[in-house]
Amino acid sequence: MPHHACSFRLQKVLMIRPSRALLSLVVTALLVAGCSNDSASNAPVEAPGDPDAAPDATATPDPATAAGPAAEPLYRELRDVLVACDNGRHCEVIGVADDARFGLTLRLSRDAGPDGAQQVRLGTYDGRMDAATLQLDGQAFAPLRALPWRSDADTGALVLDDPAAIAAFIALVRNGARLSSGAGQARTDVSLSGLAAALLLVDEHQQRLDTPGAWARTGERDAAAVPSAPSLPRLPPAPAPQPSLTGEEVRTFADGVRERQADALRARDCDAPRDAYDIRRHDDAHPLDADHVLVFVACYSGAYQTSSIPFRVARAGGAAEPVALPSPPGLDAVIAAPGFGLLTNAGYVPATGTLSHLAKGRGLGDCGEAATWRYDGQAFHLASYAALRRCGGAAPGDWPSLWRTAD
Repeated sequence: MPHHACSFRLQKVLMIRPSRALLSLVVTALLVAGCSNDSASNAPVEAPGDPDAAPDATATPDPATAAGPAAEPLYRELRDVLVACDNGRHCEVIGVADDARFGLTLRLSRDAGPDGAQQVRLGTYDGRMDAATLQLDGQAFAPLRALPWRSDADTGALVLDDPAAIAAFIALVRNGARLSSGAGQARTDVSLSGLAAALLLVDEHQQRLDTPGAWARTGERDAAAVPSAPSLPRLPPAPAPQPSLTGEEVRTFADGVRERQADALRARDCDAPRDAYDIRRHDDAHPLDADHVLVFVACYSGAYQTSSIPFRVARAGGAAEPVALPSPPGLDAVIAAPGFGLLTNAGYVPATGTLSHLAKGRGLGDCGEAATWRYDGQAFHLASYAALRRCGGAAPGDWPSLWRTAD
């Protein structure tokens, strides 16, 4: 599969870097005072000079307008850092390489609301992190290593959960150029270019600008004014499951669709069945309801995944219609195949009415997209969507959520 990537590259941003000594004092104050309003870290952070690098965050948002239906998701790359927020305004700031080598992965996550849980996580594709080897811009930096890191028992990642420690971490690194771990050939690093703009974008999106707990632009605005997470959509129930299809029925339905949709398959440039490799062996079919069957007609097949076109077919015969699958709003530039007319590694679970799609950007699974839908007897409804378009060694399938439901 090709490596799909969104390129929201920015022009150079001029930033003033405070001295390391001053940063050490700031961190000490944060950890002792617990990020009080009088802490030196609460000095306002100015937005980068390029207006495209971060939102225009000069006005105080009105929290009364934030309650209600789910928010529109957000996915944006700011230089070497990306911001991903789902429809519940849960946001992640992710720093990860976008090349063949495995680098260090930085993730800052935060839930919506005045007291939304937050976390910092530093990890690698394979290997246990050691806080004693952390470096900023190629130099050992004691205040960074002294933060109350804990080690994730499953992944070996370094984690910060305490808001005061997270604020201290941000004060230390937001104007840095590169964060590193390890030494020699085992050294991994991640670029911090764009981090300041990404933190400001999350503050703006979650409507917490100018509050004491903001990540980038703190102030005296009451944190209680930060809106809570919006309501998430609920999925309709799935229809009663139908008996499974026999292998012969699967082949009959799939061959019937191939015959009736031959022109459409050629227009898609789908692989044709050949003696050396019969693409039809990847066709599949499942019962949808009492009157319809879901047929996956394989279109392409590679080393580690197969892409198919989904069709809704009447059991009694007749035309096969392509399945219309809803997309999360505002993400056309992120979705690999807009409209999901082509599904990768498609699957369907009749018992729950769940249709799934999992497309890896490369075989490692460190980038790609995943989506699920629920069938209600008439149509499919989006249940989840996650995507990561930068391939640099994130954990397999550990892609930020961009759509979720209350279910």
